[in-house]
Amino acid sequence: MLNSFILNGFDVINIIYLWDVLNKKNRSILKLLSSIVVATILITMVQQLELGFIVEDLMIILVIKLIYKMKFKDIILAFLLTLLIIMSLQLILTSFIDKFVYDNITKIIAIELIILLSIIIFSKTNLGRNITFKNIDNNIIFNFILICGIYTITLKIIWDYDKNIILNNIVTISAMLSALVIFQILTYSSIVKLTKEKLKLEVSNEYNEVIEEIVQEIKQRQHDFINYKNTIKGIVGVVDEKDIKEAINNYIKDEDVYGDKINALIYIDNVVVRSVVYRNMCKFKKYDIDFDYEIENNVLDDVLSYRELSNVLNNLLNNAFEEVSREECKNKNIKIKIFNKSETANLIIENQVVDINNINLNEIFTRGYSTKNKGIRGYGLYNVQAIVTSHKGYIKINVEDGKIIFNITFNRSVK
Repeated sequence: MLNSFILNGFDVINIIYLWDVLNKKNRSILKLLSSIVVATILITMVQQLELGFIVEDLMIILVIKLIYKMKFKDIILAFLLTLLIIMSLQLILTSFIDKFVYDNITKIIAIELIILLSIIIFSKTNLGRNITFKNIDNNIIFNFILICGIYTITLKIIWDYDKNIILNNIVTISAMLSALVIFQILTYSSIVKLTKEKLKLEVSNEYNEVIEEIVQEIKQRQHDFINYKNTIKGIVGVVDEKDIKEAINNYIKDEDVYGDKINALIYIDNVVVRSVVYRNMCKFKKYDIDFDYEIENNVLDDVLSYRELSNVLNNLLNNAFEEVSREECKNKNIKIKIFNKSETANLIIENQVVDINNINLNEIFTRGYSTKNKGIRGYGLYNVQAIVTSHKGYIKINVEDGKIIFNITFNRSVK
């Protein structure tokens, strides 16, 4: 039984570790180790009871579900793909190691260690960057689960029925299975890429109207320049000479500030950032909210998708707006900064708060948390954190001088 526990342990390590790598989870050593230990114990017990490989695999899926707290749909596809990859590697390595190692236990341990080393190398590279199991159509996921499931179950049934069928044709079966795995990965990656491009196009089209509004407003401001000039001439004609400077300064001050902010938008390359800033600029102006922005280009473009960037910016700015639009808020200021610093992409949003003591920093990202206690609120910041952590980013919150500052960072050196 001890030998079975050790061999099962090696196998479970490779399965769960590769599953974790493919899912791009923020690796928790505690979760990884606990899931490996629990799954190994359960599988060993299942083998002693001779309940079959299907129950063994279900035990691993159940352990992952309980420890990683994920939906079954998000677990199963990566799990089946993991099994196919592991089985392909085991068959390929068996065909080579059989020629040099004759002790069965030594052979199995050697194969599992080589696979583990391969997974570690894979996890440190960008080879799996195009493999994702998020935001994909359910029908596509179901089809791939079905295909991978058929391959996996068929191979395991043959192995349990008569392993010599596989061992006697190990080279041919290894080549066929490897080809099938590669084909599935390439096909899935292609579909994911097309899906991302489609989403990007949808978001781009959604914001094209806003870009057109910006262009039209700039044209309108150019057209209004004549009226602007005539008004200044009128001021010069009717105001006393000693008061002309003050009168003109008062007239152009607000127009200049807003005009400069509008004109600066054309230098923002990212269509989503430009559109979100413009929409909020127009909204904030109606409520006499002072809105400043400092945007560098090419900061978040390769970190967040258009849709993710839109969700993060809109949720944070909506959260800021809800706070400063309250009657009790005296200093109605909101500021956003996007910039690169060394190897880190930074997104900072700050705004005044009415009552700092009313903000629970320990629960602010909890699903449903709200300082207003309204059932429909409290999900924006939770969604922001989910997006940021999925890209291995960090959110730091500072409260100082009556302001709350959200500082989101993405370390580009971390893959």
